[in-house]
Amino acid sequence: METSTTLDSRFIDQFEIHRDFTRIFLDAFILLNHEKKVLKFNQMFCNMLGIRAVDARKIANIEHALKTEIPSSQQSAFDMILTSATPLRIDEVHGLKIASGEELQLIISSFPYMDSDGKVLGACVVMRDVTAESNLQGKYKEKAIQSVTDPLTTLFTRRYFEGFMDKELERCRNTGVSPSMGILMFDLDKFKTVNDTYGHQAGDYVLSETSKILKATARKSDILGRYGGEELICILLGTTPRGCCIAAEKFRQAIHNAKFIFDGKHIPVSTSVGVSMFLSGIETRETVLARADKCLYSAKHNGRNVVYADFGDGDFRVDVLHVPDENSGE
Repeated sequence: METSTTLDSRFIDQFEIHRDFTRIFLDAFILLNHEKKVLKFNQMFCNMLGIRAVDARKIANIEHALKTEIPSSQQSAFDMILTSATPLRIDEVHGLKIASGEELQLIISSFPYMDSDGKVLGACVVMRDVTAESNLQGKYKEKAIQSVTDPLTTLFTRRYFEGFMDKELERCRNTGVSPSMGILMFDLDKFKTVNDTYGHQAGDYVLSETSKILKATARKSDILGRYGGEELICILLGTTPRGCCIAAEKFRQAIHNAKFIFDGKHIPVSTSVGVSMFLSGIETRETVLARADKCLYSAKHNGRNVVYADFGDGDFRVDVLHVPDENSGE
């Protein structure tokens, strides 16, 4: 049975033809044997881990110096590399420096070296530290999200969802497709009373919790936004008049059935809902929003905690037991 030393010798012999090429690497490089021992390395590897060359030579197992995790994989990056007979590139590798506990974001590439019987002797591994870039991208992403979301509710801003509607309408006109886009407008009932009775912090709490309920109730394709004040909005894509009514009732009931407890006090919360949808590709955003807003006015002045809808024939109170049926033409 061959010893590890013998296998490493054959491994290094194969590597010799690439030795000069590895000297120009700008990224961290290691030659890793089948037992994860670091046989060779460059200065960039030492710099990345923050260790001396004399310490790097003592690494008997790379995972004693650097732990790696791959999203949605049970294997470490090094396990994956040493079980692969083909070159690999693994993006989004999460690394952890064992000595310092510092975290890294890495891109790792590898080239395997094979024995005559097809077994992996080891691999040439190149590691690019993209931690700074990832952190910067994260900041840009966070900033971008903040620019289109309301800070209190974390729902989209009015500017964002109005822009979204305009783009969707333009897409439908360009493709000749009729927009199947519904609009639900919510207005929390007697919200001024909540602020006057329980304080403005309680009002903020109610808005924040209501937004969470809407998110939990919505489909992934629904666009939720804050229209202004205590008015919220939902854009339904790929829907029908019946679908709009059912969704509106589902949202209304979820809010009505929720318990709002602030500072130990129960706050009764309900919402009125106005519903409409684009009837054709030539309708404007303003026209449909105005129709939904008129329905919301009807709901507020006809008992509150109800849904009113208008799909072109005048507004009506939505009854969950009898909403418009496309098949019957109602």
